[in-house]
Amino acid sequence: MTDPCPTVASFYDKLAPFYHLLYGDWDGAIARQGEALARLLGESGVLPGQPVLDAACGTGTQTIGLAMRGYRVTASDISPGAVERLRSELATRGLQATVRVDDLRALTQARSRSMAAVLACDNSIPHLLSDTELLRAFSSCYRCLRPGGVAIFSVRDYAATPRVNPDVRPYGMRRQAGNRFLAVQVWEWDGDLYDLRIYLTSEAPDGTCTTQVLQCRYYAVTIDRLLALLRDAGFVDARRLDDVLFQPVLLARRPDAV
Repeated sequence: MTDPCPTVASFYDKLAPFYHLLYGDWDGAIARQGEALARLLGESGVLPGQPVLDAACGTGTQTIGLAMRGYRVTASDISPGAVERLRSELATRGLQATVRVDDLRALTQARSRSMAAVLACDNSIPHLLSDTELLRAFSSCYRCLRPGGVAIFSVRDYAATPRVNPDVRPYGMRRQAGNRFLAVQVWEWDGDLYDLRIYLTSEAPDGTCTTQVLQCRYYAVTIDRLLALLRDAGFVDARRLDDVLFQPVLLARRPDAV
């Protein structure tokens, strides 16, 4: 199977300047997700000041939210463009985090047993297109955790997702610097995989329009399968939570004595 990550990196490099426009209120989403994740981490024994790895940080929705709440965040992503956007966002807000480019499947820059928690949110995991690649990523997360540390992933519930082909999903109209901005997702299914295209259209006040089309591929892996793969990677207490973020959350723990 073709390695998805060069395509994923290019997709998010191009999306990074516009990512905040996919939200009606990105700052509000940062605050809500930071609060929700901090609460979940606290309930799991991971308190502010402890080291947390956001292993698929993108432009920083979760990294910024947790840094605002006092966590010692290391953030990494396959996309250099997203990483640079996150650095800029942190500087603008006067926040600190260690930010770097790294591959979720290997996490070569993260020391073994160095983190109290590892997370990868916003449906980043299904960019890996096979169970083998998912298991590699989960095993890397496991390696980075201290004994007793927790892993947190938020994902789509594909078992509950109708397979409409094509499936058109608009984000809605936004405004920025006098321009109107419209983003639309289109999904096209291929078995348990689907190609996603995002159409990004910007209209200037004089009516001039520009459109970019960004494309990547996802694996519509079920939550039950992800939980099984977490257990195969060595995690215990792997479970689904439906009342934390806007997507289901998977929570698992590295055993205390391992």
